[in-house]
Amino acid sequence: MSSQKSSSKGRKNDPEIGQVKIGFIGAGKMTESLINGLINFTKIEPSRIFVAAPTDKNAHKFAAMGIKTTKRNIDIFARFDCDVVFLAVHGSVISQCYKAGGARPHPLTVNFIPNMRHPIHVLSLISGFECVKVKECLLNPEHPEKYLLEMHRIVVNAAVAYGAGICAVDVEPDSKKLSPLVRTILSSVSTLEHVPESQMDAACAICGAGLAFSFYFMSSMADGAFKMGLSRAMAVKLAAKTVMCAASSQLESGKHPGELRDAVCAPKGAAIYGIHILDKAEVSSGISAAVEAAHKRAQELAA
Repeated sequence: MSSQKSSSKGRKNDPEIGQVKIGFIGAGKMTESLINGLINFTKIEPSRIFVAAPTDKNAHKFAAMGIKTTKRNIDIFARFDCDVVFLAVHGSVISQCYKAGGARPHPLTVNFIPNMRHPIHVLSLISGFECVKVKECLLNPEHPEKYLLEMHRIVVNAAVAYGAGICAVDVEPDSKKLSPLVRTILSSVSTLEHVPESQMDAACAICGAGLAFSFYFMSSMADGAFKMGLSRAMAVKLAAKTVMCAASSQLESGKHPGELRDAVCAPKGAAIYGIHILDKAEVSSGISAAVEAAHKRAQELAA
C-alpha cells in the first residue's frame, strides 16, 4: 500500500500552514529548490524549516536563510518535532540501511522515530524504493500501530523553487487519502498529478530529469537564433516562450504532440526542413534515450 496511515486514536488536528514545522532529510538540490519555493510561495517562515544531513553541504547557505540544520536525522522527528518531513536522499541510503541491518533494516534515523503525539506526514522522494520499504527504516516494528503517520511517495522537479513545479503523488490529490495540509503545501509550489507508486521512477525520469532536458533544448534553440543574429537575451526569451506555447497548446487541445507538430509544418516550409535536420541527427531517439538513462541511473543509485 503506497500511502499508509496509522490509527487516529488520540489524533490532534494538523497545524495551520503558518504554524507547521517542516523537516528535510537530505540537503541536496531538491531540498534547496523546495525550501526556496516554500519560503517564497507560502506563509512558512524559514525559522520553521529544518534540514538534516551528515555533512556541511549547503549548511551555511541554509543557516544564512534562518533555517536550522543538524547532522542527526533523528532531530527532525524528535528535537525539532516536525509535522511534515521530506525524505530527499538517494536510494543508496535506504539500500545501505538494509545491508547494515541484518534481520531487519538499520534505522534511517539511527534510532527509530519516536511515537509522536501529533500526526506526522512523511513524503518520500527516494527513487527505487516503495513507501513500505522506507517505512521499515523509520518505525519501530514492535509497535508500528502507535504511530500517527501518513506517508506518500512523491516526485517533484526543481521548478518548485519558482512555484511552477510538477508534483506526482501516489494518491488522487483531491481525495481524502491526501491530508489537506500536505495538499496545501505541495500545491503552493507545484501542480499535482496522481501517478501510481509503481510508476514513480519513470515519472521521476521525465518530470525530474526531464526538466534539465527541456532547458537543454531551450538553450540549443536560443543558440541557433543567436547564431542568426538575434540578441542573446531575446533569443533565450523567445525560445522559452515558444516551448511554453507548445506545452500550453498540447495541454489545452489534448492532442498528441506528433499531431500538433504536423499541424504547424507547411509543405516545403521552414519547419519541416528543420524537422528533417533533427531526424538526421537522431534527436528524437537521443531524447528518449536520455529519459531511459535517467531512469536507469536512479535504479543504480538505489542498488
